[in-house]
Amino acid sequence: MMISHLSQCGFMQIIDKTAALRVPPFFRLAFRPFFLSASLFSVLAMVVWAAFWLGKTFVPLYGNPVWWHAHEMLIGFTGAIIVGFLLTAVQNWTGIPGVNGWKLASVFSCWLIARVMLLLSHPHWLWMIADQLWIVLAIVFLAVPILKQKQWRNLFFVPLLALLIALNLMMHFAVLGWSSTEFSVVSRQLTLLIAVIMIVMGGRVIPFFTARGTQTEPISRVPWRELLALIPAWGALIAGLVGQSVVPPAWFGWICMVAAIAQIPRVIRWRTLQTYKEPLLWLLHFAYYSTILGLFLIGLSSVEPQHASDSVALHVLTVGGIGGMILAMIVRVSLGHTGRKLQTGLMIRVAFFTLIIAMCFRTIVIIFMPGMMIHAFVLSAILWAVAYGIFVLCFWRVLTRARPDGNPG
Repeated sequence: MMISHLSQCGFMQIIDKTAALRVPPFFRLAFRPFFLSASLFSVLAMVVWAAFWLGKTFVPLYGNPVWWHAHEMLIGFTGAIIVGFLLTAVQNWTGIPGVNGWKLASVFSCWLIARVMLLLSHPHWLWMIADQLWIVLAIVFLAVPILKQKQWRNLFFVPLLALLIALNLMMHFAVLGWSSTEFSVVSRQLTLLIAVIMIVMGGRVIPFFTARGTQTEPISRVPWRELLALIPAWGALIAGLVGQSVVPPAWFGWICMVAAIAQIPRVIRWRTLQTYKEPLLWLLHFAYYSTILGLFLIGLSSVEPQHASDSVALHVLTVGGIGGMILAMIVRVSLGHTGRKLQTGLMIRVAFFTLIIAMCFRTIVIIFMPGMMIHAFVLSAILWAVAYGIFVLCFWRVLTRARPDGNPG
């Protein structure tokens, strides 16, 4: 999604090994606490969400269950994974050691406090501030090394995280009654922002990972294909951000559909059919195609709302696209950055298939069997919890213990 492998040689050149090994393994690089804890949190969040649809709500769920579900899966889960990726990747980009130790623990602690309070408390401006603090700290730790090394190509992630804060604030304003903008509008904007991040970074890493994983020649990035894929995607995000008063729903819908179709010249070069033997690869491809399909369906639901479900479209993108991309990438990055072979065992493959089935229950089943809607909601949530629960069980030791080769990271 948004990270490349650190070469061990380069890694050892930019850190003091002795000092790095004194840091507890869990806080040596940002991917460790955020991948593990965000995944575990998503399991809890989906169990709570399933319980809500079964009529068993045991905690306040900050404002209302629908707001809490949307906010926590987009900000609490996905936002944490994005931060974990970026604060790990910046070390490779800049050659400056990534945030670790007490600094990383401070970002993580702020994230964790916000998750607990939004699960157990009622809306309050204090928790709104707490829920921004961890992202603010992440921006600082991301921006400083990029600015020092003048890595302008990667600087655009800083305003993207700033936009994440702005949309997060709008979500809180909605639940606090400080804004007339409905939270459903803001949650769609958040989803579009994450989708664009996936499209940008997917174009960077998927061809590279595919060529290496299939042991074929490198897949070059053709400038005109990249521009064709990226410009309409950014246009869809901008159209979603400015709102219906500027861009009518039908126009927004057509922009989204064009943005989805514009990905085709890019992906046809990615050798998808050659990835079937490599689960880490085919899930990445599946997730990217789900993102494209979800974006197209979001557009269709705006142009023809009577014929296409906005909820189904959003969950094709969020469960299949975002969920799939994250699961494939956190497995790959966790293995690579702890010095292990990029191989998945049976249980991780089960997790991949389980997540795909979860998407099918949340979308296809609802389309063709609307009478099963509540059951589909519950089953989809449980299947997500199973998929990410498998990741937590399989990678707990990997992410909480030192690398087996004795190196930092």
